Amino acid sequence: IIQKQLHFKMIIKIKRFLLMMLGFIFTGIGIAGYILPGLPGTIFLILAAICFIRSNRKMYDWITKHRLFGNLVKDYLDTGRMPLKAKVLSIGSIWIFTSISIIWSPYGIIFISAVVIAAIIGTLFILTRPLKR
Repeated sequence: IIQKQLHFKMIIKIKRFLLMMLGFIFTGIGIAGYILPGLPGTIFLILAAICFIRSNRKMYDWITKHRLFGNLVKDYLDTGRMPLKAKVLSIGSIWIFTSISIIWSPYGIIFISAVVIAAIIGTLFILTRPLKR
């Protein structure tokens, strides 16, 4: 029984560590998204907050209380709603960069199919989110 408890505790520590590392990676990409054109920032910060809620409460609080993006992240996590402007920009960005990837892709049909499928899934996900009024 003691060995099983130690094994269980070790699995929990590894899970927390992996979630924390993912959270930091998503935070970095999210912040870069606020600087680089074409890279969405808020979605990666939402993913970071989801990772941090289970691994690092201090970082979760930092993201959800940040003056620039905290309200967007917190509101989405609480309600799942998106503003119309965010939906339009997100879907537009998805399809602009999907088109660029298809047109200038040096890869074959498998790559192009995967990109189009990912774009369709992303679009459907965004369209199914409730509208923030």
